[in-house]
Amino acid sequence: MNKTTETDLATLLSQPSLELENLSPKDRILVAALRLFVKQGYFNTNVPDLSKESKCSVGSIYHHFRNKEEVAAALYTAGIASFRQSLEKTINPSADVAIILKTIVVFFLEFTEKNRELSTYLWLSRHTEFMSGVLKHPTMVGFDQLGRILTRAIKNGIKDKKLRKLSANEIWAVLFGVPLSYARDWLDGYNPTPPTLVAENLAECCWRALKS
Repeated sequence: MNKTTETDLATLLSQPSLELENLSPKDRILVAALRLFVKQGYFNTNVPDLSKESKCSVGSIYHHFRNKEEVAAALYTAGIASFRQSLEKTINPSADVAIILKTIVVFFLEFTEKNRELSTYLWLSRHTEFMSGVLKHPTMVGFDQLGRILTRAIKNGIKDKKLRKLSANEIWAVLFGVPLSYARDWLDGYNPTPPTLVAENLAECCWRALKS
């Protein structure tokens, strides 16, 4: 694989036989960090661990990142970007609001199952314990193309009386809170049923909760 500067992390990790040697040093560090943070935890991972796992020197790590926290932040940012970019590609902006909202729930659960390691880091890790500053939530509306699509769909849905007139926080609590709760239970091992097997049912439940 060609070396990259901006990585679609989910696509990168989905390769059947991922060879770190074929990646750029920065990508190798991020992949190694994901493996170690998920396997042994952020606080139990140090820079020499990252160096050994990534096959990058300690000096190379500090060339790309100031410290371990910055590695964690970069990994989180790359994970969010990958999630949102994939979701945007899945949505048909001209579809009915019911289709768009159901698509979001189904995608969330399918992404979680397909990208288990990355999802464990995004959905289960308590990032505020080791990352400073304001964290951008993966499911926030945002001002990117995905955010514009969702804002337009929901405003039109309310205007056309297809959606209940709820605040953004109330809508996100249903639209993302329901699949997120299921995903966390599955990732934690409390729920043995894979997310894809319940995705359509949960999508329908979310729609019924939001429709007018």
